Amino acid sequence: MPLKIELKPNESIIVGEALITNDGERTRFYIEGNVPILRERFILREKDANTPSKRVYFIVQQLYLSKGDTTLQNMYLTYVRDLQDAAPSLIPYIAPVNEAVLQGDYYAAIKAAAVLLEKEDEAFGAMLNPQF
Repeated sequence: MPLKIELKPNESIIVGEALITNDGERTRFYIEGNVPILRERFILREKDANTPSKRVYFIVQQLYLSKGDTTLQNMYLTYVRDLQDAAPSLIPYIAPVNEAVLQGDYYAAIKAAAVLLEKEDEAFGAMLNPQF
């Protein structure tokens, strides 16, 4: 059964290695096959990966899109170690990401990393995003 995707005007989606951006009208299409798909709300661009948790999320996203490219795994481990050193209080939220990555379930890892981003923002938001 194909996956039905509806995009709002100007919304983007990644399908495989392609970034697709909708024009000014709502669109519906169907995708058949086994290809990584990320809706815009889950996409983190590299330039925006500016905190330890966001770097972890970004590399997990890349693992998902590359279907587990082993060259990215060392980078993932480095980012996780950096995050654990910077914010030991986030270790309980890192564990589900690690578990999903170890199982090769990168989509589940993205979902767990999204929770990690929320917890980082709750714990350190004012320091990471100062209000001037």
